[in-house]
Amino acid sequence: MNDHELGAALRRQVLADLERGRPCDGRRLQALVGDFCGDSQSALLPALRYLVMTPACGNALSQLPPLPADGRLLLRLQQELSSVFTAAICDRMEAVLRGLLALPAAGSAASAAPEPQPQPQPETAAALVPPPPAAGQGLVAALGFLAGVLAVGLAGLLTWLLVNRQALPLRPQTGGSLEAPQGQPVAEPSPINTTPPPAPDLNAVALGNAIASVQQLYADLSSGNIDAARQLFSSTAADQFDPAFFSQFQRVRVADLREISRTGALLTLQGVVTFLYPDGSSQSEARTFVVDTASQPALITASSFQQVVKAHQ
Repeated sequence: MNDHELGAALRRQVLADLERGRPCDGRRLQALVGDFCGDSQSALLPALRYLVMTPACGNALSQLPPLPADGRLLLRLQQELSSVFTAAICDRMEAVLRGLLALPAAGSAASAAPEPQPQPQPETAAALVPPPPAAGQGLVAALGFLAGVLAVGLAGLLTWLLVNRQALPLRPQTGGSLEAPQGQPVAEPSPINTTPPPAPDLNAVALGNAIASVQQLYADLSSGNIDAARQLFSSTAADQFDPAFFSQFQRVRVADLREISRTGALLTLQGVVTFLYPDGSSQSEARTFVVDTASQPALITASSFQQVVKAHQ
């Protein structure tokens, strides 16, 4: 699918989840966009994961109806992205946002050209020629014919002068500024807004990237996409994400991720990992994750078990 169709597919899924009563918070949406992005949209994944964590996106989801087809909302979401991502990514994200807000793709709404109106045909010379005069009335008929020709010519000349006068542009006054008519105030020009856009919250961006990497890691491990999972953790954390261990579960998910400490670009998160067995039983445990947000994508460098939150049952 193209970028516009990607946004439309995300919109359908979000609206369907809302109708079923499922919450559409930023963390769940970050995992959702990873499932929808194909290989051609992998470059858009960081921008999508950042977007769903912004207040503008949360406001759009909370409106009634959600994600309204509003051009002003489109501009607000674009401003959120332009302060963080490159112009090339923002240009592609415009098509995604238009699909997400049920707006037509750029350049697809061409206005229909008005049908040409038929122009009245000028009277031919034959129509101006009167029938041959009766005997004895030749002079009167000739004078009447000449008068009719002169009248038509004069009317045509006046019409031509009026049309050309209306088409001529008004020449501005020289040697001074334009003045308002007497008794009317001169309109002052509107001031130009030179206030720069607010700087992005880099701490929030780093936290969003760290959470997105941990969520994507467990999504890849759960679906068996091992090659993609290995791109999200370093060799020092490989023993905590052995594919053979995760193959025994039907599904593994992580939730309630929150930051508990930060040292430079290294963020430590804590969350709850739930293991779902094929027989329907499950077990939940608390784990910590150390994530290097200076990497792209954010890289998990360590992970450790904390405690059992829910025993196997």
